[in-house]
Amino acid sequence: MYTNAKMDDLRHQAEQLIQDRVAIPEGYEYRSCLLMNHDEIPIFVYRYEKQNGQNTGYGGEHFSVSVDLNVTRIMGFMHVDGQHCGPGLPDEESARKTAVDALKVLAPDVGDAFEIKWVLSLKEKPEKIPHELPFPYTDDEGKEHLATGMRVKLFFTETQSWGWVIVGRGGALMAFEREVTWNTIMNRRSTPAWLHDPFVMEMYNDLKDNMNQR
Repeated sequence: MYTNAKMDDLRHQAEQLIQDRVAIPEGYEYRSCLLMNHDEIPIFVYRYEKQNGQNTGYGGEHFSVSVDLNVTRIMGFMHVDGQHCGPGLPDEESARKTAVDALKVLAPDVGDAFEIKWVLSLKEKPEKIPHELPFPYTDDEGKEHLATGMRVKLFFTETQSWGWVIVGRGGALMAFEREVTWNTIMNRRSTPAWLHDPFVMEMYNDLKDNMNQR
C-alpha cells in the first residue's frame, strides 16, 4: 500500500521524467494530476494548460502526459495547441525519421523492437477513420479548431501492442502513445484514452447521466 509520502515522491519522480524525456511546452503550467489505468497499468495523468489563461479547461488547448506508476515509462503525451493547426505538415519520410529519433528519447526501453506500419496525415476532413481524425479544441469564443499532424503508426513487437508518434510542423512532436490495444471488430482502441479530451468528457457525461438516473 502506498502512503501519501510515497505517492508524493512518485509524483515528483514522474515530473522529473517528463522534464527529461518530453519537456513541458513553453507557456504551459501544471493544472492537475490524476491516477488512472492504462489497461492493467496504473498511470499518472498530468495536465498542463496555458499560463495566460486562454482556452483552458477540458475541450481547450492542453498538454497532457501519462507516466506509469513505477516511473519508468512515458506512456504517452498529447499537445493540442494552435501551433498544430493549418498548413505546413512534414512529408512522409521526414515524419518517419522524426518518429524513429523521438522513440530513442521517449521510449528507450523499446530499442529496435518496433515496426512502422504506415504514415498518414491527420485531416480536417478525414477519409480514413479513425486514422486520419484530427484533434479538436474550442477557443474562448466558442470556435472549434482542428489540430493535425503526420501519424506514424507503430507496432511494438515485444508487447504485441500498437502505438504512434504524431509529428507536426517544423518537426515538433504533437503526440506519442505506446502499448495501446486495438479492437479490430469495432475498429477502435480498447485502451482508455485519458490524454484525449473528447474521451474524458464522454466518460464524465456518462457518469453524470448514470448518477442522475439513480
